[in-house]
Amino acid sequence: MNNYEQGKKARRIASVAFLLIMTVILGGTYLSEQQKETINKASKILPN
Repeated sequence: MNNYEQGKKARRIASVAFLLIMTVILGGTYLSEQQKETINKASKILPN
């Protein structure tokens, strides 16, 4: 492989890794918000 092909492969690997990391971050944020909403709804229904 020449330098261009090696660089292209490295960029593809980096972009896939970036997408995976962003998916985990955004998915975690979404799940956290959903959990907060569920807790808020439950606390309104069942006050302490």
